[in-house]
Amino acid sequence: MVEPRKIKGEEKKECPHSLLPMRKAFNDIFIATGGLDREDGIKVVEEGRADLVTYGRLFLANPDLPRRFELDASINKYDRSTFYTADPVVGYTDYPFLGS
Repeated sequence: MVEPRKIKGEEKKECPHSLLPMRKAFNDIFIATGGLDREDGIKVVEEGRADLVTYGRLFLANPDLPRRFELDASINKYDRSTFYTADPVVGYTDYPFLGS
């Protein structure tokens, strides 16, 4: 389920309890997504709003995202303009790994 949120610049407007009705109605593994960062993902799972969290855009820009999360390291910013382009390299394989 995608949790609605609006991100404008550095400002986030969240609806933290929007997933709860679906979570209560669905009695299996529940996966949340929708612009979450490391801290948001930890909070969503700790509060029982989801069992798992996905990080699509962050993974595109950070091929070593689990390691970055483990170390609480800086995150590469993704470039939305390179998503879904015909270029087979730019935007999908050119983001640097941690320590590069």
